[in-house]
Order: sequence, then C-alpha cells, then structure tokens
Amino acid sequence: MTGPTRGGLAPALDVAAPRRPSMWLPALVPQTLGTRLALTYTGLTLLIMGSLAWFLADTIRDFYLRQLETELLEETRIAADIVEPLAYGGAESGDLAAAVERLAKGLGARVTVVDAAGRVLADSAGDADAMDDHSDRPEIVEAERKGTGAAIRGSSTIGAPYFYVARVVESGDFIVRLAIPLDMVDALVWDIQRRIAAAAVVAAALMTGAGWFVARRIGSALADIRGQAAAIAEGDLHASVDPAPTRELGDLGRAFNAMSARLRGTVTELERARVRLEATLANLSDGVIITDQRGHVALANESALAMLGAPGPVAGDPLVEVARDHELAEMVARALGTDEAVDERVVRHGRSGRVLQAAARRVDTVGERIGVVVLRDITELRRLEGVRRDFVANVSHELRTPLTSIRVLVETLESGAMHDPAVSTDFLARIISEVDRLALLVDDLLDLARIESGRIVLAPQPVSPAELLAHAAERLGPQTERAGLKVHVQVDSDTPMVAADRERIDQVLLNLMHNAVKFTPAGGEITLSATAASGAVRFEVRDTGVGVSPEDLPRIFERFFKADRARHSQGTGLGLAIAKHIVQAHGGEIWAEPNPGGGTIFRFMLPVDVRQGGHTR
Repeated sequence: MTGPTRGGLAPALDVAAPRRPSMWLPALVPQTLGTRLALTYTGLTLLIMGSLAWFLADTIRDFYLRQLETELLEETRIAADIVEPLAYGGAESGDLAAAVERLAKGLGARVTVVDAAGRVLADSAGDADAMDDHSDRPEIVEAERKGTGAAIRGSSTIGAPYFYVARVVESGDFIVRLAIPLDMVDALVWDIQRRIAAAAVVAAALMTGAGWFVARRIGSALADIRGQAAAIAEGDLHASVDPAPTRELGDLGRAFNAMSARLRGTVTELERARVRLEATLANLSDGVIITDQRGHVALANESALAMLGAPGPVAGDPLVEVARDHELAEMVARALGTDEAVDERVVRHGRSGRVLQAAARRVDTVGERIGVVVLRDITELRRLEGVRRDFVANVSHELRTPLTSIRVLVETLESGAMHDPAVSTDFLARIISEVDRLALLVDDLLDLARIESGRIVLAPQPVSPAELLAHAAERLGPQTERAGLKVHVQVDSDTPMVAADRERIDQVLLNLMHNAVKFTPAGGEITLSATAASGAVRFEVRDTGVGVSPEDLPRIFERFFKADRARHSQGTGLGLAIAKHIVQAHGGEIWAEPNPGGGTIFRFMLPVDVRQGGHTR
C-alpha cells in the first residue's frame, strides 16, 4: 500500500544514510570543520523532513483511503438499489449494462455486478462475457463473508492498480462493486511530498548557513590551536595561543598553553638528563651497554665498542652480533630471563683478545625490562699480574743463585779447605765475585725503583749525539774487541743536539751495547747511529746477532725478562728495563725491531734541545 510513497522518498533517505557513501565520501567532501558541520546540519534537516514527509504521506494516504472507502460503500448501497431490480429482470438484457454505464458516469467510478457464483453480469470498463470468474477476488470474498469488502490491487482487466469496494445486495444474490484508480490518491500524496521537499530544501539551506557560521566561529580558534600545535610538533616549544572569548574555547586555549609550558619543561629536563647521561657514558673508562628485553642493543658507549672491537652505530642490533661472544649474550639473556638480577664473570673476548670483567644486570622500569652490561678491561691488570709473578720468580732465582754459590763455598772452606792457601784464595775470590753480583743486582733494583718512583733527579743539558755514541763505543771497546765484533758509529752532519742527562743516556747506550755484545757471535757487527726526526733525534743500536723472537719483543723491556728461558745468560735482566725508564723520564720512547739482516735493532727518541737552537757541536 505504501510502496509508491516510499519510492518517492528514497532520495531524501539516501542523503542521511551513513553507511552507503562511506567508501567515497571522504574523497569528495573537504575535511574541514565548517563543511562537516554544514553537511551534518543539512543531513539532519533532510532526515527529519524526509521522515516527516514519509509519515505524513502515509498517514494522509491511509486517512484518504478510509474516507474514500466510506464514501464508496455508501455509493454501492445506491448502486445496489438501482441494479438489483434489473439483475432480477434478466442480466442478458441490455438494461443492466446501460444502468451500469450510467452509474459509472455519475459516480466517477468503475461499476461491476457479480452474481453469487462469481460470474460478472455487467462491468462499465469491459465486456462482462470475456471476464473470468471473480469469486476469488479479495473484495468479493470479504463482502460475501462480512457484507462489505475493500482491497487495493492491480486490475487484471485494465492492468492498473485500483481501490475496490464491494457490497452484497439485501437479497444476497448479487454483489455490486465500485473501483477507482489509485492515481488520484498518489497524486495527492505526491503533492504533499513535493511541498514538504520544498520546505526541506529551504530548511536545509538555512541550517547549512547556520552550521557554516558556527563552524567559522569555532574554526578560527581551533585553527590557531592547530597552527601552534604544528609548531610544537616541529620543535618550537615556545608556541602559545590567545584564548578565545568563548568559555569552552578559552578554557581549551589556556589548557593548551599550560600543556605547552609543561611540555617545554619536561623536554628541557629530558634533554638535560640525556646530555648528562651521554657525557657520563662517553667519559667512562668502563664499557656500558644497555639492551631492551629482547637483548637488542639500545645504547653503547665508545669504551664498550672499543673493548668489543665493534664498529658503530649498533643501536637495534642483537647483542650477540655486536659482541660476537656467546658468553656475553648468555649473561644478558640469563639476567633478563631469570630471577637472578646480576650475573658477573670474567670473559676472554675472542675477537679483540681482551680479558673483560663483565657484569650483566636486569633493571625493571615502567612497562619495560632492560639489561645493563658493564665491561671493564682487565687485560693489562692480568698482564701485570703475570709480570709480578715473573718478577718474584726471577728475583728469587737471581738471588738464590749467588747465595747458593756463596753458601757452598763457605761450607767448603769450613770443612777444611780454608787451610789450603791456594784453594782458600780461589774460593774467597769467587765469594767476592758473587757478592759483587749481588751488590750489582741490588744497585740495579734500587736504581730502577728510584727511576720508576720519580725520585731520580735528571740534569738535562745540551748534548751532542755524536759525542754520546762515540763515548759509548769507546767504553765498550775492550769488550767488543775480545768478542771479535766490529763497531760502526754513524751520525748525520745535520743532527741537532739533544736535551739529556749525559750520565743517564750513557747508561742507556751502554746497556743496549752490552746486550748486543752478549748476543752477537764473533765476526758480527754493531752499528750505532743518530738521525734527526721531526723535533727529536732517533738513536739506533743495531746488531747482527741471534735476534729476539717476535713473541718476545713486546716483553724484552720487562724487569728480569730473558729470552733465554733457562736463564743461562749473564746479567740481571734489568738493564733494558732501566734503559726504558730513563728514556721515558727524558720524555722520549724506546722500542725494538727485528733487523732484516739478522739480529735486533733498538731505537729510542730524545727531544731536541730548543735552548741551543738545535745546532750540532
């Protein structure tokens, strides 16, 4: 009954429907507050007016049909009084058809007479004989049951929708039916809908303007807040807004300014804390690595990267890839995944060759668990511990050998050898030699201790490198002649003078030459040279002896170190250590290298004497 009316309101309902245009509306409608408010007001207006139109049209249509039904039923009573005598007089006569035609014209409706069996006796709109049985028509069935009936349906004869009203005559043998087309009703309803649509358009235009005006008032304040928020997002934390006169928007502006000020303070504190943390970590000698709960590196200072030999940056990489050490990764995983919050151990790192004292700790923060790894390089400490052990063992050996010899000689003299003048004289000479050896050892130890502690006082003065080398070669001349060695002195003519303590540098050169004499076989050569080298003078003592193995070169300047593991060679093993400390006390450096022609090259650098202008003498 209401199908056509609803079809007429479909466009208005589609405007307000929220789901159908959801795929394409954002692409067509500008995403601004004014447009959204205007569309919202327009949509609400159209929705309300459309709903009102649908309700009124349906109500008016139903009311009109009820009124029409009442009028048609009254007209069927009149029509029944007219056609009943004619129907009884013989439906085959033309009188009944003529009367039906007249009634149809007078009433403005289609008139049909049907007998009790459903056969059409006369119809103003068609040939009664050609019409089918009407006993199943809804209005006929209802009239036979109640006396009157009504129905809205399409006519099989005319092919258009009609409103039918039927009444049984008093005798009950005939049924008179009146029908009018629904075009009249639909025209009335359409007119009402058209008027409501016009009112809806006017109301929508007014609501759109009102929405646009309100949106402009609100949007200006919001645009200011949006612009300042964008400035804050770009890093300008000093941005602020002027509160709008409207209370709500003014409160929003004041809240925005308070938020900006608090955010500025928070960011300042965070930046200050970050700078302090970075400065602390950057200046720590210990390595620090911070990981997330998955064991990925979040932060690592330069000391940690240097200890692990890892190139930066490493943020976001798994710790096992950065450290290249399963033991460190296992420590962090254990600290993060177990109840034991701290795991400490000494790790020998394979890639860097360092010995690291590592501690992994779990830290539970708000919503996050992190791991902190602290690394301390104890490689040098372990090396010094080894040096200390070697020093104690070497001192014990160096002291035990002469003391044992003296004890044996004294015991031999006590047993009666002292009464033999020849034996006692020889033994006393040996005892004196061993005592001299002990005295030399003690003197070297005391000398080394004074140099290392800084208690030795140097007396630097301008010294010619040529004089230093010539004096050293002259003092060890007898030893080199007995050993069958050749000594060469080479000094460039432009070699400047050095600032040095002559006595101490003589001691350095004598120790180096004495070392070369001991390990160079007869027929070998020892070369002493001095050359200028960028603000310093480089001294060299080169021999063609047996040389020092590459693995022993880094240790030859240690106290009591001897390449001869059995320690059969003469000397205390302190000469090179004393030489190193004397050179370092002068502000220079000393090192050793293999001689390509065989043997070893000892080099040390001394600063040029700036007081004398660096000229040679």
